[in-house]
Amino acid sequence: MLVGVLGTGATALAADAPPGASISDSLEYVDRVPDSGGIVEGKFDTVAGREVLLTTGLYGFRAYDVSDPTDPKLLDTFQPPEVLGANGYWQDEDMEIDVRRKLIIGALDPRHDDVDQASCPGIGTLSVKTRNPRCRSGFYVISYANPGDLQQIGDFVELPVGHTTSCIEDCDYVWTGGPARRNDLASLGPFTPGGRGDGRPMWVTNLKDLAHPETYSKPIDLGRNDGLTDYSHDVDVDSDGIAWISGRGGLTGYATRGKWPDPKTDKVRPAKPWNPVLVAGGGVPGGDDGVAQPQTDFIHNSTRPLNGKVHASGVADGNVALMTEEDFTEPCDQGGRIVAADVTSSLGGDGATNSTPEHPFRMTALDSFHPARNASDSSAPITSCSAHYFELSGSTLAAGWYGEGLRLIDGSDARNLRQVGYYYVTGTDADTNPSSLSWDTAWHGDLVYLFDMSRGIEILRLKAGVASAARLPTVREPRARQDRLAAVPVEGLTAGSLVCPLFTTPT
Repeated sequence: MLVGVLGTGATALAADAPPGASISDSLEYVDRVPDSGGIVEGKFDTVAGREVLLTTGLYGFRAYDVSDPTDPKLLDTFQPPEVLGANGYWQDEDMEIDVRRKLIIGALDPRHDDVDQASCPGIGTLSVKTRNPRCRSGFYVISYANPGDLQQIGDFVELPVGHTTSCIEDCDYVWTGGPARRNDLASLGPFTPGGRGDGRPMWVTNLKDLAHPETYSKPIDLGRNDGLTDYSHDVDVDSDGIAWISGRGGLTGYATRGKWPDPKTDKVRPAKPWNPVLVAGGGVPGGDDGVAQPQTDFIHNSTRPLNGKVHASGVADGNVALMTEEDFTEPCDQGGRIVAADVTSSLGGDGATNSTPEHPFRMTALDSFHPARNASDSSAPITSCSAHYFELSGSTLAAGWYGEGLRLIDGSDARNLRQVGYYYVTGTDADTNPSSLSWDTAWHGDLVYLFDMSRGIEILRLKAGVASAARLPTVREPRARQDRLAAVPVEGLTAGSLVCPLFTTPT
């Protein structure tokens, strides 16, 4: 059953939806934040009693005051100064925040700033002689301890990866991965450009000491695609502390603490963030319930709900994973989907470890959803579309779906994913009212923030009475465990003042 709704404090009257909008009866349009285009995603936190929204996009980073969540007010914006144009930040697709130390960890993809990739032969080798400095990749650390004055902390941490970066163990460590690779990373194993193996795994950085971040020499999540190292795209850490890596070849789950049987050696060993133990996961089959393109099987992001709200008959609670497949096969109904899978058969990691193209291991698909396949009367008039990021509140997914806009999916029965709301715009003016190009979402009680690359931030409300009277919780980053030795907030470190050693092994 869809989790229901009450108000969220300060409320605003519903506004008229923009021209060309299609919107379900279950939603009402609240507002569009001015000059917020080029956005990739955003997350909520509270700083000194004030609620803020932190966003990333082509503009770099922004902080908004959302004391009134229906009317965000811009507090500050920060674009890293090195070789980035005013709108050259790319891509930080899943911006991470450290809520304990009030830090943004923002990935920088090597494809930023419209640089000619042919001039970037050194990515992955970090050779000073061959590297074009505009081709750098890695991550920045930005303090939002004062949301009205965003400040870079230390130097840019340069890595051979930079599409996404994710916190592990309360942001004491970060895992950074993606994007596709070129022949300068051929040491990772064979690959087909644009196909199987064409991707970068995860590099691990110790971020306990912001003045001296240290990156481990060996990447992790190797052999994820039927034995071949491939594109490790993003990480979602569940409430049990298992880190789920999505990418080409499926979904892999790792323990980063405690002792676990290692399926590669059949011996019990300690799991560490720089040497995790594979404990679950694998590929996802095709078919009506699975992915659209099992040959490429690019799982984009995921969540393993442990809140007791998502169930599937015959499956133990906690063994359901929800994920998106990114795929742009045309026509629209052949594109990437939201997929639910049963991870039970994958527990222990033996299946994924021993999977080969000749004898592939696949988890059990439960159901899938795509607007053009499963809700065609509400599908946008486009030919190429794919699922992108989503956020789960209770049992309800708010999914950003590129040209298909916002899709609200009831996931309470993972064997029957069903749409309970939608919103998208078929644009009437490319500058003032463009078509939807939705990348991500965030829940704030009954409000849904839609982060749209073309349209910016749009706010919608799930109407009261849609289901029961229980309030949807605001979804925030996990609260980090308090560290009495940590300085909160972080202040006083200026960009360029610190040296970040590369590719060393922390003790």
